[in-house]
Amino acid sequence: MHILIALVGILGVAAVWYWRLKAIKETTDDVTDMAGRAWGKWKRYKFRRKAEAAPVEAVDDPVAAAVIMMMAIAAEERPLTQTAETAIRGEVVKTMGIADPTELMVFGKWVASHVEDANNVSLRYAKLWMRDLSQGEREDFLRMVRRVAAADGEVTARQQLKIAKLAERLGLK
Repeated sequence: MHILIALVGILGVAAVWYWRLKAIKETTDDVTDMAGRAWGKWKRYKFRRKAEAAPVEAVDDPVAAAVIMMMAIAAEERPLTQTAETAIRGEVVKTMGIADPTELMVFGKWVASHVEDANNVSLRYAKLWMRDLSQGEREDFLRMVRRVAAADGEVTARQQLKIAKLAERLGLK
C-alpha cells in the first residue's frame, strides 16, 4: 500500500511541476509575442516613413519634378491656392508646351503634398535638372518658378530664399 501511495505522490508532484512549467512556457510565449508585436510595429513605422517619402524619390522626369517644385514653392507660406494652381497650369501649357496637363497636375499635387520643404525638392531633383535640361531650359524653369511664386501676390522672404537656393543648384548663380 505504501508503494501505491508513493507512486500517487510522485505522479502528483510530477503533475504539479508539469503544470508550473506549462504556465511558465505560456508566460514566456506571451512575452515573446508582445516583443514581436512591438518589433513589428517599429518596423511598420519605419516602412511607413519610407513609403511617405517614396513618391518624391520615384520621380525621374524633369517636367514632373518641375511641377512638383513649382507647387512646393507656391505652398511654402500657405496651402496651395486656386490662383497658384492656375498659374502652374498656365506655365505647364504655355512654357512647357503640354496640351493636357491634368494628369501631370494631379500627380504633382500628390507628390508635393508629401513635401515639407521646397529646399528638399530642389536638392533631390537638382542632378536630374542639370543632367536633362539645357542652360536655357533651366533659366526658363527658374523664371517659371518666380512667376508662380508671385501668383498669389508678393513673393515672401522664405520663397525668395528657396528660389535663390534653386538657382544656385541649377548652376545659374
